[in-house]
Amino acid sequence: MIDYRLLEAFAAVLDLGGFERAADGLGLTQSAVSQRVKALEDEMGRMLVVRDTPPRPTPAGERILRHYRQVSELEKDATRDLGIRDESGFRRLPVAVNADSLSVWFLDAVATFLLDERVALELLVDDQEQTLRFLRSGAAAGAISSEVQAVQGFRRVALGAIRYRLVATPAFIRRWFPGGFDRDSAGRAPIIHFNRADGLQLRALERAFGEPRVKPPAHYVPSTDKLAEAVRLGLGYAMMPEAQASRELGDGRLVELDERCRLETPLHWYYWNRPSEPLERFTEALVSGATRLLGPTLRRW
Repeated sequence: MIDYRLLEAFAAVLDLGGFERAADGLGLTQSAVSQRVKALEDEMGRMLVVRDTPPRPTPAGERILRHYRQVSELEKDATRDLGIRDESGFRRLPVAVNADSLSVWFLDAVATFLLDERVALELLVDDQEQTLRFLRSGAAAGAISSEVQAVQGFRRVALGAIRYRLVATPAFIRRWFPGGFDRDSAGRAPIIHFNRADGLQLRALERAFGEPRVKPPAHYVPSTDKLAEAVRLGLGYAMMPEAQASRELGDGRLVELDERCRLETPLHWYYWNRPSEPLERFTEALVSGATRLLGPTLRRW
């Protein structure tokens, strides 16, 4: 039987980003937290935490962290059913969401749920192709991702799709594409990526020009809103969500470069397959909101 005081200390180190912060959060000394994590590792017979800055779980630690999260949710459900609540009455819900969804539609989709329910949402943000890592690490109870994968212990629901267009300002087009948007000019003009894992722009160029891939000089702006601002300032060209760019496209402040570059990114919601009433209610609100804002959903797997 695992000692859950040890698990609590282990999870706090990873959630709060260090042994000292975990000690403050738990009301313990840093030495006591270190001893509890070491005792858990001794009990498991393997290292669970990489002592880095910030600490991160080993593969074994990821598995133990997922177990702790899921059992904690079941325990909270049981105490609620018995009429027992913690002092605040709020339930923590860690969710991984891609940056474009957060910027364009996610909060609108779940706002009513959060106003009605005593749930404290913690958002873990990355590119849409990277969010599943939060599930595998045990950091999130659910994740929105563009990837379609079998993730052990999680169910998947199709949410709809974000539609993208390749855009730039008229001034940028006059400077970099005076003869039109072609392979040579696209390879010389600066493009804007969210981060180095963002392949959206290159996929769009591949649709327009095929192989070999066009590889323009690039800015990296890891914020959806700031990436859009960089495009509006004329610093580069990039794919923007249609909903985010629609007003500027309508009044001519932005121009679509090539219809061949249009892409749709299907989005999926992954969530624990163990019973959790708050997570089920959140899922219902999310799917309903996504249907309203993105279009109809498909089915659950």
